[in-house]
Amino acid sequence: MDYQFIREFYYGNLTLNDRDMPRNSDLGKACNAFCEAETTLTEALTGAENDALTALLTAHSEIVGISERDGFCSGFRLGALAMLDILSGTE
Repeated sequence: MDYQFIREFYYGNLTLNDRDMPRNSDLGKACNAFCEAETTLTEALTGAENDALTALLTAHSEIVGISERDGFCSGFRLGALAMLDILSGTE
């Protein structure tokens, strides 16, 4: 049995967060709307208002990143538990 996945995982060759996003998908459309709104606000705001928008967007980005990481970890654990259950053969 070839454990290529484990080897690639060990060497850090897996980029799990590098995915293609079709522009016409629901997520692509939402990202486009977000970017357009950000551009409009950035152009309309000045000084402290623009700084506040930048801080808000940075915090939002951090929240999304943490949420994705935690979701990945939870899913990985759930998958590992499912494999343990399958391999134990108790059912």
